[in-house]
Amino acid sequence: MRSSETTELGLSLGDRLLIIVGAPVLATPLGFALPSITDWADDRPWLPLPGPLAAIAELEGRWVALALGGAGLVLGLLGGLLLVHQCLRVTLSDKDIRVDKGDRSRRIPRADVGAAFVDGKRLVILDPETRELIREEFEGKRSTLAEGFRAHGYPWHQDGDPHADLYRRWVPDTPDIPPAANALLKARESALKKKHKDDITELHTEIQKLGIVIRDEPPKQYWRPLVPH
Repeated sequence: MRSSETTELGLSLGDRLLIIVGAPVLATPLGFALPSITDWADDRPWLPLPGPLAAIAELEGRWVALALGGAGLVLGLLGGLLLVHQCLRVTLSDKDIRVDKGDRSRRIPRADVGAAFVDGKRLVILDPETRELIREEFEGKRSTLAEGFRAHGYPWHQDGDPHADLYRRWVPDTPDIPPAANALLKARESALKKKHKDDITELHTEIQKLGIVIRDEPPKQYWRPLVPH
C-alpha cells in the first residue's frame, strides 16, 4: 500500500482477510465433527485415542458439539490473527526502512542500506560492507518488493544476491577464516542441528562481526568474506 511518503509491503488486505476468516471457517466444522469422529474411533479397539480425545468420546449430548464448534471458532480466529501478526511487514520511506515481524521491529537508516534482493523466499538487506542486516521470509508478492524499493531509490538487485558466487561451504578448521570464526561456526553448526533459534541468530551476529557472512542451507553453512563498496 502506497501513501505519499511511505510504501507498506507484506500480505495484501485480501490475503489477510482470507487467513483471518478462513481459519475459523475451517476450524468450526472440525470442532462440531470432533464428537462424531471420537465416537467412531472409540468403537474400534485397534485405533486407540489419546487422553483428551478419549475424554471427549465419553461425553454425551448435543452441547458437546456446540461447545467444541464454538471453541473451534474462537481458536481459529485467534490462530488466524496470530499467523497474520507473525508475517513480515516492510515499511519503506525515503529516509529509512522499518521491518516488523511479530513483536520485533527494526528501523534501518537509508545510509545503512547497501543492497536489497530476494534469496529464495527471503528478503535480504545488506549494509555497505555487505553484512546482512535482514534475512527474513517474505509472505507477500515478491514483485511488490522490487517496485517499492526502487520507488524510494534503494539499491535493488533483481537477479538476486550480487555476491552469491563468493560463498563456499564451511568445514571445521577452514584455513581461510580466523580461528575465532571457525569456533563460532562449529558452535552454530551444533545449534542448527538442535534447532536452537536464539543461538543460531546470536552466533550469526557474532560471526559477522569477524568479517564473515553466513548463508544457511541446513544442515550446511556457507560463508563469504565482506565485500566493501
